[in-house]
Amino acid sequence: MGFFRRQQTAPERVKYRYRDRVERGEFRGREMSELEMPDSVLVIGESGFRECRKLSRVSLSNSVCEIGAYAFRDCDKLENILMPGEMRYPDGSGGMIGIGCFEGCGLLREITIPEGVTVIGANAFHNCAALESVTLPRSLRAIRSGAFSGCARLKTLRVASMPELIALDAFVNTPQQERIAEIRKPVLTIMHTKSYGLPEIYQFSALPHQIGNEQTERDMSVMLDACDPERVCFRITQYQHAGGRHTVLRNQPVRLFYEEYDCSGRVGTHKEEIIATYR
Repeated sequence: MGFFRRQQTAPERVKYRYRDRVERGEFRGREMSELEMPDSVLVIGESGFRECRKLSRVSLSNSVCEIGAYAFRDCDKLENILMPGEMRYPDGSGGMIGIGCFEGCGLLREITIPEGVTVIGANAFHNCAALESVTLPRSLRAIRSGAFSGCARLKTLRVASMPELIALDAFVNTPQQERIAEIRKPVLTIMHTKSYGLPEIYQFSALPHQIGNEQTERDMSVMLDACDPERVCFRITQYQHAGGRHTVLRNQPVRLFYEEYDCSGRVGTHKEEIIATYR
């Protein structure tokens, strides 16, 4: 059970469909001004509160471990969000901040990413025009493409040590752009896109000391065979489309896999591809 308050009215009591999660699009477009999430909620599904255009204050569950894709996208009046102190799945693995989850929240001024989070998804805070201060946790491993792009007022970035994997355009068009460009290291990014779902993005260190070492992110593992400033050679050692040796030149995307097929009972042709970049 959660509480949503409308401005200048009595609190509105709203039932969640399930005790432990917000379903996909469950409250999308609802007219609520404040959100106090009960600690029973573990997962906020895709677009769970998307386009709640009157929502100004959010207090997340202390147990939340996953903020799904576009969960709060285009919440135009969102000014304050209280995150939990830590975000981890029940098995202890790192929590997730999904693709575009706060994209377009133009009044959000500061955010503290909880300890335990290992990845900030692509475009997670894209075009948060008022965002001035971000605090990153020690647990953070990767910042995906466009995560903070377009945050033109982002003057303060607090972090004990920068994560090893930062996408080339993660901070483009922000005051942090030059600083990040100077310290970021080369990254091998592999993106698996399907015409019927969100892309899966994996990132791996492309530094010489990783040659011969197997790197794993979620359900994909890769091994570097060689790398220099202009190219990286690698194998996918574990994945549904594993095998083969691949060479990717710097800033030149390469298609590793592509297939078109018909799904039984569905209309049209579905497409699936895996693309790798070295930047």
